[in-house]
Order: sequence, then C-alpha cells, then structure tokens
Amino acid sequence: MGRTRAIDGLYEQIQRRLVESGDWDRIQRLLAQKLNESGWTDDLRHQSKEKARASPPPTAHNLLEQLSPQARTTMPLAVRQEVMAIIRQHIEQQFEE
Repeated sequence: MGRTRAIDGLYEQIQRRLVESGDWDRIQRLLAQKLNESGWTDDLRHQSKEKARASPPPTAHNLLEQLSPQARTTMPLAVRQEVMAIIRQHIEQQFEE
C-alpha cells in the first residue's frame, strides 16, 4: 500500500506542476482538438444518445459508468501517443531543472 500511495503522490505532484505551468490546459485543448478531428467525440456522443434512449433511461452516473471504459479503449492510438509524449517531455523538463 505504501508504494501505491507514493505513486499517487507522484501523479498529484506532476498534475500540480502541469497546472501551475499552464501545460495542463494546453494539453486538454490539444486532446479535445485531436479527438474532435478524429471523429471520436462524435462517435461517443452518438453512443451516449443511443444509450440514453434506452428504456428505462439511465442516470447520468450510470451512463458515465457504461461509456467510460469504452471511451478509454477507443481513443485513437495516435492521439494517445501524442498526448503521452507531451506529458513525458514535461516530466523530463522538470527533472532537468
């Protein structure tokens, strides 16, 4: 459990530094743009509407639970790799300082 806590702390520190540097917002905008360009956002929106039309209609929480795993696995590999490369670059820069 100590190792998990240490990893969680590291993730929090990286995210905090990304936010403080403004890179967090830049990465989020880039991710949204790339997902829109790839059609991923429209596909997920369509799937959401289809599931919401079910009888009985799911709650927002249930809809999110149903779509989150699929959203993660269907993200285009090129988009995932590009965003991960930017995050990796940020981390490397932090260790250089």
